[in-house]
Amino acid sequence: METMATATQVNKMIEPSLRKQLEGLQKYAHEKTHHKVVEIFSPMSRGKLLEMPTGSGALAWRLHELGFEVVPADLYPESFQVPFLKCSYVDLNAEFSFGDSEFDYVCCVEGIEHLEDHFHFVRQCRRVLRKGGKLVITTPNILNIASRLKYLLSGFWSLVPRPINEFSSNPVDDHINPLTYFQLRYMLHTNGFKIREVTTDLRRRSGWALMFLYPFVRWNMKRTMRKETDPQQIAANKEIRQVMGSLDIFLGRTLVVVAERTS
Repeated sequence: METMATATQVNKMIEPSLRKQLEGLQKYAHEKTHHKVVEIFSPMSRGKLLEMPTGSGALAWRLHELGFEVVPADLYPESFQVPFLKCSYVDLNAEFSFGDSEFDYVCCVEGIEHLEDHFHFVRQCRRVLRKGGKLVITTPNILNIASRLKYLLSGFWSLVPRPINEFSSNPVDDHINPLTYFQLRYMLHTNGFKIREVTTDLRRRSGWALMFLYPFVRWNMKRTMRKETDPQQIAANKEIRQVMGSLDIFLGRTLVVVAERTS
């Protein structure tokens, strides 16, 4: 594993002009989402990290600068612009071209909502992660209160604002498969992961005006879950209610989940 000292020495060798170019790379996710992911990884032990879809490499560069051994991957590796890192080809809907237990970390920022099969993606992440490895996923939080209200009035979630283009030559660009926290939790917990943290990158200002609905949402959520009879799921539902009743879910723009491969 590369140490922080070594990473700092390497980064000091980068020409100022190249550093300026790297810091100006196009970000395909919101800048605050990148900041949140960097904040999550900062205290973690350094190791081998698969970052996908990497796009231009803006996040891969920042994670490399932290001292991780970053392996960037994307469906369009020709778009990658960090000269000292090699971008691998990966189709997140297919088998990943990496070995079993090859990585300490997998990071997927704003990618899972573009996929046809979330379960396949989660299983592939489990396969390439070592036991105890961490998976960091970000995706639009369609359960925030502004998104729920938009769905009530229009039939469309926030960040999924209109019908998917049936005639697009590149459907992977659209949010073809948005998902909720409890759906993502089910996929992870039934495929060898345990969620360790749920957070957001930003609490939406538009949601604060709807805080008067907060107690009604929490009450209805508890009422909805009361018919569960399986004791194990009753305990799980208590955890789910705590997360779904948090301000990060009620107001957060982006769902950020950190999960650990447990088996």
